[in-house]
Amino acid sequence: MKAFITLSLLYLTLANQGILSATGESVHAFQSVIVGLSEVASKDFNFQQLFVALDELAESFKERKNEENAFYEQEYQQYQADVQYYQNQITDYKNKIAQLEVDVKDLTDERSRLQQLLTEAKQDLYDATKLFNAKEAQINSDKSVFTRQFNEYADTIAVLDQAIALLNEVKDETSLLQKADNIKEVSQKMHNHLKQLSSKRVFYQPLVKALTQIAQNNYVDQENLNKVINYMNQLRQSLIDGQTSLQNQYDSQSKLQQDILSEIQAKITGIRDVLIPLLQAEIETKDGEIKALNAILNDARLNLAEAEDNLSATQNRWIERTASHNTLIQQYDNELLAIKDAENALKKGGIFRQ
Repeated sequence: MKAFITLSLLYLTLANQGILSATGESVHAFQSVIVGLSEVASKDFNFQQLFVALDELAESFKERKNEENAFYEQEYQQYQADVQYYQNQITDYKNKIAQLEVDVKDLTDERSRLQQLLTEAKQDLYDATKLFNAKEAQINSDKSVFTRQFNEYADTIAVLDQAIALLNEVKDETSLLQKADNIKEVSQKMHNHLKQLSSKRVFYQPLVKALTQIAQNNYVDQENLNKVINYMNQLRQSLIDGQTSLQNQYDSQSKLQQDILSEIQAKITGIRDVLIPLLQAEIETKDGEIKALNAILNDARLNLAEAEDNLSATQNRWIERTASHNTLIQQYDNELLAIKDAENALKKGGIFRQ
């Protein structure tokens, strides 16, 4: 009997040390031992030591259960802190991403605006250069026309001077006869030069006709000769006035055209040397800012994904931890229930606490 009781107490001690903590029938095998004791034991035997072992085993399970619950509560607090941390991270990254996306869009819109201004500036430069070339060509053409017309006046005045000098040398029939060929030659020159000035409303035909008639006469009509000379002087003065007017008109128009050309050149210089480089520099700066913000935005998106993964992993781990906790608590409850059942079995066998 003593050996049997000793084996039973050893079995209970091993269970108390956690060796008999498996699930299923093996957890409660000691019940059959206790029942056997109740069947063979003498009614006078002292089972107080057995009840003490059962109480110690029950207390051990209760302590383990309490420790597990306390540890689980601590882990739950840490879990909540971790979840809150990752949720705060996710919120922060989402807000940051939203702001970065707005900033990138604003910079992209500004960059597009600058690009449009650059395109317009290049078109303005093209138009201004085209206008400059056209205006310069017009100035050169006007100068060429002016030079030709000015020379026509000068050549005609020179011919008139030659004719007036020649007629002033005619004093009698002899000198007329000597100068007749020269007068005819001058008359033809006058015809050619004055014809070029017909557009200037110079009426030269009567004068040429008068010279031709003088060259053909065999006598000198001094009065008529003086009239021709006077008319030539008047025509000469008229041509000088026309030449002067042409010069003044050209100078005025030329100054105006040069002022316009200078304005166009200033515009070209401003666009080419200032505006376009400035816009290009600003676009380059915006490209750098957009690139930097996109890099930050990509990092924020990666951080967001990582935070979401961490939150999901934390939540999944907690689901597994909760399942493990519930299983362990259930095991402890089963152990305590088994001890209770064992005590009831002793009572049914007539063995009670002393």
